[in-house]
Amino acid sequence: MCLFHNLKTRLDLCDEDKRIFDSYTGPAQEVKKGCHLAREGEVLECLHLIEKGWACRYKMLRNGREPITSLLLPGDISDNGQGLYNRLDYSIKAITPLRFTTIDSESAERLFERPRILRLFKASGHISHSVAMNWIVNISARNAEGRIANLLCECFARSHAAGMTYQGRYFFPLTQSEISDVVGLSSVHVSRSLNKIKRKGLIENCDHRQIRINNWHGLAALGDFRADNLSLPA
Repeated sequence: MCLFHNLKTRLDLCDEDKRIFDSYTGPAQEVKKGCHLAREGEVLECLHLIEKGWACRYKMLRNGREPITSLLLPGDISDNGQGLYNRLDYSIKAITPLRFTTIDSESAERLFERPRILRLFKASGHISHSVAMNWIVNISARNAEGRIANLLCECFARSHAAGMTYQGRYFFPLTQSEISDVVGLSSVHVSRSLNKIKRKGLIENCDHRQIRINNWHGLAALGDFRADNLSLPA
C-alpha cells in the first residue's frame, strides 16, 4: 500500500491537489503502543493516515482472542471511505508508538470530489482487498514456513514502497504472539518456523526490531509471494 506516503512528492497529483489534501488533513497526533484509534461497534467519523509506526485492525472473539485482520504501515489509511458513517465490525489499535493525522467525514467528501485524489483512495481500497485475499490464501493453502515467509515479504514490500528499507533491512516490530495472530499458528510453531527460515540463511535479526532479508528471491519462493500491486526491488 503506502499510497499516501510523502504525498508532496507524488507525481500523479497536481500542486492544487496536494494543497487541498493538506488543507483538509488535521494536525499530527501521537499515541502510545496499545492505544485504540477506533473500536468495534463505533461509527467511524474520521480516517486515520499513518505517518510513523504500525497499527492493525483486529476482531475481538468471545474467548478473548484478538486475531489481526490487517496491518497498517506508514502511508496507509485506516479506511478507504466505505466505513465512514457505518458501525465498525473491527477495532484499530497501535502496535507501536504511532503518529497519524486524521481526515473527518466532511473533509473526506470534499477530497473525493478531486478525481486524482479519489483515484488514490480507490487504489488504496483495491490494494487492501488484494492483501486481504492473500492473507486468506496464506492461512488456507501454505505451510507454517510459507505463511511466515509470505508475511515477511509483504511487510518488506510495503516498507520498500514507502522508502523505508535499507540494504535489505526494514522495521518489523511484530512479536511472535502477534505473528501467530496474523498467520493462524501457535507462538511455539511461529518460533520454530522462524528459526528454520533463519537457518536457511534467508533472514536475520538486526538491532532495533529490524530484520534483514539476505535472500529475497529465496524468501519469496518459500512464501509463494507475488507482488502484483506492490512496489518491489528489482
